[in-house]
Amino acid sequence: MPLVSLLRCPDYDNRRLKNTIRQSIGNIGFDPRVFHNARVVVKPNLLVPSRDEKAIVTHSEFFRAAVQVVRENGGTPVLLESPAIHSLARTVKKTSYARVVESEGVAIGDPSRTRSLHYAHAEIFRHIDISEEYSDADVIVSLPKFKTHGITHITGAVKVLFGAIHGLEKSKMHLRAPTPVSLAGFLLDLYGAMHYAFAPSKPILHLMDAVCAMEGEGPGTSGTPRWLHAVLAGENGIAVDFVAAQIAGIDIEKVATLTEGFRRNYGVSSPEDIRIAGASIEDLRMDDFRPATGSQGFSRVFRWPFNTPAFRNMLLDRPVPLADRCTLCLQCKTICAAGAISKPENGGKTPCYDYNICIRCYCCLEICPEAAIIKKRGHLQWLTENRGRP
Repeated sequence: MPLVSLLRCPDYDNRRLKNTIRQSIGNIGFDPRVFHNARVVVKPNLLVPSRDEKAIVTHSEFFRAAVQVVRENGGTPVLLESPAIHSLARTVKKTSYARVVESEGVAIGDPSRTRSLHYAHAEIFRHIDISEEYSDADVIVSLPKFKTHGITHITGAVKVLFGAIHGLEKSKMHLRAPTPVSLAGFLLDLYGAMHYAFAPSKPILHLMDAVCAMEGEGPGTSGTPRWLHAVLAGENGIAVDFVAAQIAGIDIEKVATLTEGFRRNYGVSSPEDIRIAGASIEDLRMDDFRPATGSQGFSRVFRWPFNTPAFRNMLLDRPVPLADRCTLCLQCKTICAAGAISKPENGGKTPCYDYNICIRCYCCLEICPEAAIIKKRGHLQWLTENRGRP
């Protein structure tokens, strides 16, 4: 039965964080001696360059405490992540991670070198190209930030592994997996590969930063920081995500990485399998945590026979840039795998969107540094919403 440590942590004080991480590791029976003489890839969530207090990235002090615990047990930590647009080096330079990496002497890995990871038991994606340094590591320590997400509903221990895929290749996956259910399926294939396909297998420790989480229209600049004062740990990422979602009062049935994850039985087949050490969910539960609105009809719409651009535009949220916020940095155009975004025309103040080819992955909204892109409802979207469902 998977064991999840749940502990209260009021802030990002270094001494308190280190003690909490040490206790978390002990709570789940993870032997820190595996770090001794090991190359340890430490993977935070570094979606975009952002200040810690915005809760878009794993807090830099959370990262510092984790690498200090690795090093005090004889390990060599290596920072590895693949941000959405910018290079890892530039993202580090533009965030508080720069001072942490320098003061702690942490090496920065190269996410651009990739290797295909083959997982025979994957349901769809049996070959996935990930950064080669994960294969070279002896241990992986994943540091997800708990956030809401417009498609997957939450970003946590399962979703953060998406960053093992290099750069803009992540956005292309939205073309291959265009619905919330199919994207969740891909993420679970990746999760399964990371946990079971390495030969020999590697210990993976999930340490979740839910001290200050994100609610609302996450996971990027449109979300809102929300203090949950929690640190979670476990070797089963699905179990960790379930406990975090319970703290936030998230409807589990809307989180496909959980419902599908239980079905696949990656070490956990139901909530009843999960044991919690430390605090209880009731101790830390937040009753008014705001989920992302998302598009609740999204997955159903894609199963309809009249899935045409016209119906899609009427039935789904569409990303819309705001002229009073947009700076025309065109990062949205860069990340758009569908090629639906182009430069302004005739002196326009915002990029042009072709909603006939837009696949509603909302990558543009996630990475916009000015929170200048919002979702607008389709005119007939009410038709896809469950009303009066028993």
